[in-house]
Amino acid sequence: MVVKFVPNAPVMDYVLNNPAGMVGRHLASRGRMIVVASKAQVGVSTGRLKASIHMRHSRDMLGQYIKVGSNLNYARIHHEGTKPHLIVANRAQVLRFTSGGRVVYTRAVKHPGTRPNKYLTDNLYIAVL
Repeated sequence: MVVKFVPNAPVMDYVLNNPAGMVGRHLASRGRMIVVASKAQVGVSTGRLKASIHMRHSRDMLGQYIKVGSNLNYARIHHEGTKPHLIVANRAQVLRFTSGGRVVYTRAVKHPGTRPNKYLTDNLYIAVL
């Protein structure tokens, strides 16, 4: 005896492609875990970057996917780091800052660069658990 399975197309579409279906709920769960882990790892100065990390659940012709990230312009710089570079006064004649308790005025400063903090990619392992 041979049993033939014929899937119900609307039910399969709901399960596989709807955010409320089993696959969508699983993706959303993994995405929320990545958001929480990324927020825990990101550096906090003002808290804007941490607060801006979000998840977007979308669907295209290939299926569902999750995007986790931030729309702040300095989020990528924080994630990727920077090489040593020169900072030059462009709106004023000189730069003003304090160093060692003294006020310093100068036209340019050699910034040593910043180390990357891979707060997003470091936490992708959560998606495959």
